[in-house]
Amino acid sequence: MTRLAEYLRELSRLLGYRESVHFEGVSQGSACLNALVEDDKYQAVVHQACLAAAGEGARRAQKAYQQLASLMEEDRVDGTLLNGTAQVLEFPKAKTAAPPVVIRKKGSVQGRLYFVGGKDETILVRLEGATGESLLCEVGTALAEQLGSLLFKPVRLHGEGVWESRPNGGWRLKKLQAHSFDRLENGTLKSGIKKLRALSAGGVSEMDDAHALILELRG
Repeated sequence: MTRLAEYLRELSRLLGYRESVHFEGVSQGSACLNALVEDDKYQAVVHQACLAAAGEGARRAQKAYQQLASLMEEDRVDGTLLNGTAQVLEFPKAKTAAPPVVIRKKGSVQGRLYFVGGKDETILVRLEGATGESLLCEVGTALAEQLGSLLFKPVRLHGEGVWESRPNGGWRLKKLQAHSFDRLENGTLKSGIKKLRALSAGGVSEMDDAHALILELRG
């Protein structure tokens, strides 16, 4: 039921227009999720879904498409969006993909912290990544206590991760055993440049021959 709810959530975000898109049921056999779209919004719903599959259009819909593809990849199943028997779009093939390569390595992940919980010595932590994906991490109780005050804030966790290859290239984090973290700040490019300029005031940028000094320091 939990997995079904994840698929339904992302499908709802992909289709959008929540006032005009209704859940109708699940067909027998494969997990066929049936939605009923009101006539006046049908073309807009199909257009949004197709744009998202092409990496265009509403960002929320694009993230939902990527999340649906990730869920299917994890479950090793293929998926299509149909209008009756006519295909609207197809998700990346996952069922016939080669088994993933799994590696362990030190690394870091970052995102919006949205969950810290557990009652054992190992506490589960979840971050929302840049594309809306969930990043699963584990921390000790001491680190969890510090992270508890940063719920819904952007953070970067450092530790040893388990990563697996993806059928269409790249890597996906399965789990990170985190041992430290950094709190990140939300800001615009303009504010970031302003801070950098403030840090450089009275420093290298104002020296008569900054280039010569840099070369000397480099040896």
